[in-house]
Amino acid sequence: MNYLLSVDNLKKLGLIHSNTDTKILAVAIKRSQDIQLQPALSTPLFKALLLRVQNNTWTQDYLDLMNDFVVPCLVAFVDYRCALLLNEKLTNKSVGRVQDENIQPNTDSETSALRDQLRKDAYFYKERLIVHLIVDNGVKYPEYIETNSSPGHCAEDMRKDRSGYTPINFII
Repeated sequence: MNYLLSVDNLKKLGLIHSNTDTKILAVAIKRSQDIQLQPALSTPLFKALLLRVQNNTWTQDYLDLMNDFVVPCLVAFVDYRCALLLNEKLTNKSVGRVQDENIQPNTDSETSALRDQLRKDAYFYKERLIVHLIVDNGVKYPEYIETNSSPGHCAEDMRKDRSGYTPINFII
């Protein structure tokens, strides 16, 4: 599986504590990049970035896109996803809440307030990414303007999210 962000870099750049289970974070990264980033980037650009990560072949434009827009967006969405995910445990006997002897878990309303703020942060970064790509209009990132009908594309190509984000009750 290809990831746009390593778990180690996530722990350095995000709010998630360094001793958090790597397996859970890897799943959160994969789901966040597939669900949020692929539609924002477009499937061709998403695949081009995955290939660049895999082969370590970067031009300055793509490196700037990753460092300034993609990684902050992905980190914010993983933080948002994990604010709920890390408090729950799925086992073969039940679904339950994890509790540690060294930390007092948030109440549901406290977790909800935290997630609301993390959601606002994540969608801010997603909107900024989409606006950057729309303004570029395929000059630096030609894959962004490719369509599903372009040669070499398949059924997994997703419709591009060009809407950005319209906040509801946006309070910072």
